[in-house]
Amino acid sequence: MSPSNSSAQDRADSVPGDRYAFARDLARRAGAVALDYWNRRAELVVELKGPGDFVSLADREVETMIRQEIAARFPDDGFLGEETAAQFSGAIDRCWVVDPIDGTHNFLRGIPYWNVAIAYVENGRATIGAVFDPPHGELFHAMRGAGAWCDTTAGRTRLAVAATDSLQGAFVALGHHDRSPELRYLEVRQRMMEQGVAMRNFGSAALQLAHVAAGRLDGFVELQLSIWDAIGGVALVEEAGGYAAPFAPARPTVKAACLACAPGITTALEQLVNAGAVRATS
Repeated sequence: MSPSNSSAQDRADSVPGDRYAFARDLARRAGAVALDYWNRRAELVVELKGPGDFVSLADREVETMIRQEIAARFPDDGFLGEETAAQFSGAIDRCWVVDPIDGTHNFLRGIPYWNVAIAYVENGRATIGAVFDPPHGELFHAMRGAGAWCDTTAGRTRLAVAATDSLQGAFVALGHHDRSPELRYLEVRQRMMEQGVAMRNFGSAALQLAHVAAGRLDGFVELQLSIWDAIGGVALVEEAGGYAAPFAPARPTVKAACLACAPGITTALEQLVNAGAVRATS
């Protein structure tokens, strides 16, 4: 690490309360639990929450572990998790927002593209984001004002979004859920094809946002996304020098559109998606 990178990370590591270090450690430990389940996924009992919406024992156990660890360390903080969201009340302030396994379909099918996503939110905005990719041992993390980073067995590197400045040939992930048809996705997809965008959808929003922050993807768009899938990843992109459209669902369980990208394609990508798609939806 360069001296400037090191000093930025040192400042982040010295934050009072140490929620940042706690979040990184917790993401790794929760990821280890999830990875053990993934390696034994043939034994998992899978339930259907709704059309195309699966949950397994692993989702519940990992969320429970995360919730208990946070309650023990920071008992006055709130907690909003995907598997217990229906029980949440109050404002998203001084609150941990968690997706225990983002990319459950991939997880259950044995596809190594899923993650544990943890964010600490104040006044509706993530001040800390941690996205851990257990199959590849990559921990993406950021704190407001301290940059975005990736930790691996080889060390720590600072993240920076891509320098891409044209949609032609840009790698843009267009995420969508399988639970119901949505014609707007077809319209956006057609416009992307017309402009020569190389479209991808890997089925895990938080990890795709982390990959935008790392410059592996040039952009990510999803028209209806839950806060636990997006808010920490948005912080990663912004701290890596990227652009993210305001992500502010009207209520904790209301989905909103998410758009994040390299700054060089911001205007073109927003115009392609169109203003109506980058609004909270009920």
